[in-house]
Amino acid sequence: MNEPEISFITINYNSSHYTIKLLESIQKNTSLSYEVIVIDNASSLQDYDQLLNFTSKCAHVKLVRNRINSGFAGGNMLGVNYARGKYYFFINNDTELLNDCSFIFKEYFEQYPNVALATAKVKDEHGNFSSSYKLFPSVLKELLGNTLARKLNKHHFPSNKVKLEEPSLVEVVSGSCMFFKAKDFQSIGGFDTLFFLYCEEEDISKRLWNAGKHVVFLPEAEIFHASGGSTQRSFDILKEFDISYNHLINKHFSFFPAVILKTLRLTKLLRRSFKSLHHFQLFLFGLSGYNNKHSLRFKQKVVDAL
Repeated sequence: MNEPEISFITINYNSSHYTIKLLESIQKNTSLSYEVIVIDNASSLQDYDQLLNFTSKCAHVKLVRNRINSGFAGGNMLGVNYARGKYYFFINNDTELLNDCSFIFKEYFEQYPNVALATAKVKDEHGNFSSSYKLFPSVLKELLGNTLARKLNKHHFPSNKVKLEEPSLVEVVSGSCMFFKAKDFQSIGGFDTLFFLYCEEEDISKRLWNAGKHVVFLPEAEIFHASGGSTQRSFDILKEFDISYNHLINKHFSFFPAVILKTLRLTKLLRRSFKSLHHFQLFLFGLSGYNNKHSLRFKQKVVDAL
């Protein structure tokens, strides 16, 4: 069997209606040879059956049932086990391709071999440009703000407040749409599975830049993203962000910058706590050290085999 050029990898968690729309958009807007690997992260049997009924009629789709919810990084790395493409296209299941993104990405990668990761222009339900890229956390940015920090940073990466209309180098891409050259993704070990949810894109973008590779935003490629459509907001979800952020800071910063960033995060939560009980609870959680034992990864249950 010939290897496909593109391996789409997406995660379904109790949101098969979104996943089906994504699969339909891939079928409609992909001209290159491709495969789609859908990791079902221990959804309810009803949701899984709905997805199975649809994917069983799709020749290019492989549905894999994960018996435990292993989160974003873990679920995607499970998908990599089945991927055969020269390029990996990790895409949130609550997105839809608006044009032939894979072709646009591949052409650009062939023209610029040092590019390892790209993202598309992400649009919201009103057709407006949403967030496709951002800056990596830094002491300068937290103390001085994005604008001044960018002027003092030798790389001058654009923040998410700058609306780019040309292909551009960016520091961090949106986790909802990540197109990798497979060999570069493999060379740095893929996603760090210690992140259960959040901050995976900051981590992997940073590691690629550290490896001498480029990360780009290509506005010609466009997707729609129903932001947060596959994740229900709750206090546990809010807490998970701080657990991931704490891991990111510990991983990429030396002792004193890490202490400053954590202190600034706590200060921000304390200010917000006057308006929100959840932020006060997050502040107390931060004071306790963001103990990883509270991560959602340890609250998952193994579902019965089918």
